Amino acid sequence: MQPSPATTYQTDSPLEFAFTHSARKLTKSRGKNIHRYVSIKMNTIISVESTLEFDACFHFDFNNEISRFCSQPIRYSYVINGIIHSYVPDFLCEFDCGEMVLYEVKAPDAVKSKSFASEFEAKRKYAKKLFDVDLELIEERHIRYIPLLKNLKCIHRYTSHSELTDEQTSILKYLNKHGSTKLETIIAHFSNSKNIIPMIYDLLSKYLINTDLRVPLNCQTELKTTYV
Repeated sequence: MQPSPATTYQTDSPLEFAFTHSARKLTKSRGKNIHRYVSIKMNTIISVESTLEFDACFHFDFNNEISRFCSQPIRYSYVINGIIHSYVPDFLCEFDCGEMVLYEVKAPDAVKSKSFASEFEAKRKYAKKLFDVDLELIEERHIRYIPLLKNLKCIHRYTSHSELTDEQTSILKYLNKHGSTKLETIIAHFSNSKNIIPMIYDLLSKYLINTDLRVPLNCQTELKTTYV
């Protein structure tokens, strides 16, 4: 989705508060399998209620248009058929333009249910009315798109908070000089460097180089720097 032009949020708004105080504290219980996602972007552990929500975190973490995100952000009430319901969205994201968006993550069976469309529309209506924020749906087919999700998980595995190594700096200089280059060419040029693949993944996670993550990462992958 494309966020709208920048919106200013008060520092004491419920949306801002959500980044430091979850609306629900997720704890293990019968029938629930809580997952803990180690966020690179947020430098914290984010608790979620399903493997699908866990997989969604990889997309939020490595989308360079998203500056921060959190789970279980706010609780609010919505009305449908005259009945008041309580609702907590799955995620809140803030984009680099300043716009905030709420997200609900759903599996196919839930989306196909007879009541889903009307309930979601009511949730979306009240999110806009109460907080002037959009509520968007993310379906499983978008989250578990392969090979994108597989690539994001590989990047997550090798991400480091450490400063760039001398070898990584050399790789950036090489790409900046030669432009788009196949991974196999980089491997051959830096044949004396150890762990070249983890270094490449780390550079991808830092948005210092980029490639099309919708196709498999392999020796034919074209890499280029994000600056000139």
